[in-house]
Amino acid sequence: MAERIRGWVARAQRLLAPTQGRRPTLLADDAALRREALRLLPCVEDVAGRPYGRLPHIGYRRGIEARFAGPWSQYLTLGLGVTRVVRMTSWESSRPAIPAILAHELAHRYGFDESVTTLRGLEVSAREAERGDERHEVAARWELARLLVGGAMHEALRTAQATVLDDLLRTDPGAALLRSARQWDLLRARSPQRPDWALTVYAALPLAAIEQADACDASRSAPIPFPSFARDGAQAWMCAAYTSADAISGRRRQTVPLGALLRLWRSSVP
Repeated sequence: MAERIRGWVARAQRLLAPTQGRRPTLLADDAALRREALRLLPCVEDVAGRPYGRLPHIGYRRGIEARFAGPWSQYLTLGLGVTRVVRMTSWESSRPAIPAILAHELAHRYGFDESVTTLRGLEVSAREAERGDERHEVAARWELARLLVGGAMHEALRTAQATVLDDLLRTDPGAALLRSARQWDLLRARSPQRPDWALTVYAALPLAAIEQADACDASRSAPIPFPSFARDGAQAWMCAAYTSADAISGRRRQTVPLGALLRLWRSSVP
């Protein structure tokens, strides 16, 4: 099991290697975020297979909101078009990944479920990277590497192999994995030490879907199993609630095209 965990980490490091020293132009303000969202819209629609409709209001978190939300970006809605809002993290360490994170948040237009949306956002960003967009060439690699490390964290905690990751995440993880390192410190400080809801839905389940599609040489993901995690806080209960809503509505049974994402994934093979 330790070798499997180390293999995921090594794969993440190979994904990140080509991004070293690259400094693509960042999405500096709310206007840049909206221009990027408009540019991504046709690709998001193609991946989801349905029209998008009106874009949500999009902006970076600032002030008290930014301090309270920390690294989280969110798609928020009351179900009506005029209430749809995307709030993006202002963390400087997340800025190179913002194009891929924005693709993820835009994809929430088609469902609440984080695992399905993670795959859709990564596929959009990977397609943009293949088209030569420098921002997505970095962002897609950062986010796929973070997913891999998240899957390694989930497995390490599930199998009591946490020490395998300590050297990577408690020394100098690098900017791309800074958020993962902070999450790791929080999880290691908990008792009992176990995977949380975020590792399950953002990392373990999407990673399993990618590996399954790769093994079967499939062009789409299989339907993702319903997540299992401890309901040990308000966020965990909220995740369980909106994942259940998507399950009831049938949106969790939707599959995701993974062509560009699988090509990026396979580029990390040694």
